[in-house]
Amino acid sequence: MSHKIAGIDVRKKVVMVVVVDASTPEGKLERRRFATMPSDLRRLSTWLREQGVEEAVMESTAQYWRSVWLIGAVYAFAIGPSVLPPCPAGAQA
Repeated sequence: MSHKIAGIDVRKKVVMVVVVDASTPEGKLERRRFATMPSDLRRLSTWLREQGVEEAVMESTAQYWRSVWLIGAVYAFAIGPSVLPPCPAGAQA
């Protein structure tokens, strides 16, 4: 049984994504790059669903994560039931 996880690195003009099947020791990686325009973020969401991603983690500089987060909510790619929102800059967890 596969358990696919996505790592998402959000930058100003590009979103880098890697998907791995965590249930296998060799864990083949699928890598993709998406622009940050809404149509490209919808393609990202579609691709994550096609890959069967069950969980995702996201890293971002500044506030670029917001558009990716919103597209994820609108197009409902699975990001896990216990995801916490990121801490504001300077805040302590």
